[in-house]
Amino acid sequence: MEMEGEREASISERIYVLGRREKRGEGALNIGRYYALDGSLGSSVYLDGLKPHVITICGKRGYGKSYTMGVFVEEMMLLEDEIRKNIGIVVVDTLGIFWTLYYPNRKQKEELERWGREAKGFRITIFSSPENVEEYRRKGIDAHPLLIKTSELEPYHWAQLFNISPTSYIAAAIGGAVNELKEKGDYSIDEMIDFIRENNRLKEEVRVVAENLLQMAKGWQIFDREGVKITEIVKGGHTTVLDVSAYPEELKIVVVALLGRKIFEGRVRERKKYEEAVMEGHDVEQESIPLTWMAIDEAHVFLPNEHNIAKDVLIRQWMRQGRQPGVSLLLATQRPSSLDEEVLSHSDIIISHRLTAHEDINALNRVRPTYMQESIGEAVKKIGTQKGVALIIDDTSEAVHVIKIRPRMSWHGGEEPSALIE
Repeated sequence: MEMEGEREASISERIYVLGRREKRGEGALNIGRYYALDGSLGSSVYLDGLKPHVITICGKRGYGKSYTMGVFVEEMMLLEDEIRKNIGIVVVDTLGIFWTLYYPNRKQKEELERWGREAKGFRITIFSSPENVEEYRRKGIDAHPLLIKTSELEPYHWAQLFNISPTSYIAAAIGGAVNELKEKGDYSIDEMIDFIRENNRLKEEVRVVAENLLQMAKGWQIFDREGVKITEIVKGGHTTVLDVSAYPEELKIVVVALLGRKIFEGRVRERKKYEEAVMEGHDVEQESIPLTWMAIDEAHVFLPNEHNIAKDVLIRQWMRQGRQPGVSLLLATQRPSSLDEEVLSHSDIIISHRLTAHEDINALNRVRPTYMQESIGEAVKKIGTQKGVALIIDDTSEAVHVIKIRPRMSWHGGEEPSALIE
């Protein structure tokens, strides 16, 4: 049976069908197959992995958001060597579930065989808390402590971290320590504490609170005089998982804001060097920070309707300006209504699994493209209740697709636990 998706195969630059896998174009990511209302599957669906994207994956809990994100990451790691070496992947793992990329998905062996795939584990590097690092190393996974250079935090980072007003006396006390110590070069959090403790101009109650907050931050064991270099986190041909599950929400936001800005600024520099080399006829050198895909689970934490410092980086830089330097975002959330409205409007591809909450459907309806003949709510109904089925809105082809996401080759760590142990 010829499916509608097969007839439309040639019209999309982003999502397209080439039938057999060996005929796909370079840099194509095979994310699934067309899905018919009777449950039958059609031709394979591919997505262009060469160009920058902002992709948002949404859906209610348990219907495949993190799973779909894992499929994208796998496909990036399966790209041709000549392409993969120029791309770095960073997964911001808020729940500690993506370490299982290291293990083959033997649970779905038969399903993989039906799709012409084999269970496969992937090489990854994890940065996380010291306790998690020890556990990952025992499993044989390459893991390192996630260390942020203390001197890279500005006063507004500390205000966000401690959820205090930037204009409060406590924020001013910490900001004073930052400004004073920065003139001397790199410094540790202990030096910040000592400076505040010895600052006689501060009121006792302000000094005590500021010192206690910094002692708490010291206990997270993430702030360091040297820190991890961004070139150790983002490498061409490598996938890095930032397991921030052990940290409080405000610290996760600060980590993403800091790393996001460093990656973006690094890519701007690399792009300038690339253009200069091409104009002058020189050989293009290997980039120290490659084209970067950042995959963020629980994206509403970092991109909410309310202000936070991660939004300043991810929206103002990555979304508004990211195409030219070559940075891409892959976002997953179960609460699209909680996302800043700019996120969906900047997304050139929206992938929606099952949604039932009116506010979430309304959030997608607000950015419903003119080429859609029906509401998002009506379109989402077509995907039914089966897990792994998704509606895709592709702005490049101005088309809507219903697909079945392919099975993971690596183990999926995001399934809901059950009290019934089989």
